[in-house]
Amino acid sequence: MQKSISRTETPQVSESTPVSAEDKNEEFRIHSEKDIIYILRDIMQTKTLLSVYLGTSGNFFLTTILSIDPSHKTMIIDYGANDKLNQLALETKELIYVTSHNKVKIEFVCNPPKKTEFENKPAFSVAIPSSLLRIQRRDNFRITTPIAKPLKCVIPTSMNNIAAQTEITVLDISCGGIGAVDRQVETSLDFTPGTVFDNCQITLPDIGIINTSITIRNSCKIKSHSGDTYHRIGCQFTGLPAKTEAMIQRYIVKQEQLRKQNAA
Repeated sequence: MQKSISRTETPQVSESTPVSAEDKNEEFRIHSEKDIIYILRDIMQTKTLLSVYLGTSGNFFLTTILSIDPSHKTMIIDYGANDKLNQLALETKELIYVTSHNKVKIEFVCNPPKKTEFENKPAFSVAIPSSLLRIQRRDNFRITTPIAKPLKCVIPTSMNNIAAQTEITVLDISCGGIGAVDRQVETSLDFTPGTVFDNCQITLPDIGIINTSITIRNSCKIKSHSGDTYHRIGCQFTGLPAKTEAMIQRYIVKQEQLRKQNAA
């Protein structure tokens, strides 16, 4: 059972506030049951703390996920040390759970819990949420792309006033941007920091095609074993729409899930 905590203490989790109107944007919301269970299970396995807010009263307590039962669509969370807050939780119509997963803010809402027991100790049983918000702001979580089938970023170019396209290989991706390499020995692109490329496209398998502008932030030349010289570049997404950001988040979740499965 968790240690007692008063409302004046600072929770050791991501800052917990009522969900803002901006964060309620559906573009940030995950509805896939498989993805939701994956995220919640990872939070459970890492023993990450959750702040549980009792409606809009401002009262909260810290807890952890103790068990997840996908077949019954329920999970068990630790009972609080404050009996008064425990009773209020049982009576509150809406509980807001706030935590983090890979440096990304996670929020979801559950109906009133039921009192139960877990390993002969008091606990709460709650329904697995039908959706959750995965809000990625600063310090974007970056994931490397598959080596076998790397992502490609298609950049519109022009040669002798004729429209063309150039592909660069994406090495890693986050909601903030990409790390990439241009494998052309003699590139036609200008990788000077500050250069902006508009209408770029990246196909995310099983997710869709994202369209975005990228700004070059850094660039350096690297030499391959064969002696050829390539460009390694860091790019920032510019004016990324919420819908596009949500697509990248879903891609990252799926890649994390695949890697966990392959490692098992």
